[in-house]
Amino acid sequence: MKQVSNLNIVTYSAKGESLFSALKTLWFYKNLIWVFAKRDLQVKYAQTYLGFTWSVFKPLLGLSIYTFFFGFILNWESEGIAYPIYVLSGLISWNLFTYIVGNGSSAILESNDLIKKIYFPKSILPISKSLVGLIESGISFILLIPLLFYYEVHISWKIILLPFTVLFTLLLGLSATFIISSFSIKKRDLLQVLPFILNMAIWFAPVFFTIDILPEKLQFLMKLNPIANMVDAWRWTMFDYKHFEVIWLINFILAILISIVSYYIYNKREQKFADFA
Repeated sequence: MKQVSNLNIVTYSAKGESLFSALKTLWFYKNLIWVFAKRDLQVKYAQTYLGFTWSVFKPLLGLSIYTFFFGFILNWESEGIAYPIYVLSGLISWNLFTYIVGNGSSAILESNDLIKKIYFPKSILPISKSLVGLIESGISFILLIPLLFYYEVHISWKIILLPFTVLFTLLLGLSATFIISSFSIKKRDLLQVLPFILNMAIWFAPVFFTIDILPEKLQFLMKLNPIANMVDAWRWTMFDYKHFEVIWLINFILAILISIVSYYIYNKREQKFADFA
């Protein structure tokens, strides 16, 4: 996109933009992110009896199920943190990640009519999904407060670093979303199996279990897993949980690099989205 400020003329090219130009265009249309996020929130809870209350009910349901089966029946340990708090803190990060990937990857197909009618950076669609996910994660975080009082658990001073763990989650989620969207718009088989993959992937992250339940020779795989690092980093910033792992920082840097590459690929292919949407 090129804009001539004096004449207020905007021209478009069929060629893919450079990374810098794409980011500049994205900033120009930044107001659309909230517009689409607000639309998604309204549509998501339209014609439901509970409405926005579902944002509270769903994490509570997941917390209740995991706590009953794994905390009460199987009596799994949670590394010094009350098990319900351990689970909910893991679910906050995990649900944010899966919401971005699950909803962001299908955002192009959901907005196919809009894409064919007007121009805007297509990356706005998955980014707006991220904003919706952040809002719902904020609600889940509020649910954590009464549990902290009940179990007398104190928030760590490291909570000031929480924005970095949130950014870590956003980078991982958007990286996966950009890559999946880039290659699934033409061949949509991946979108069909994506919900199954996300449901299974929770077993590869310490959301409701600790890595101690794994054989010792396999625990290193969990420590190298960036998704597992993401969940543990959330708990580390909120509680006196574990010690800082250098691998978290390495994975954070890798997440930044991968997000740049994945966005570049997405930007190069987005010109064809209208043909296949």
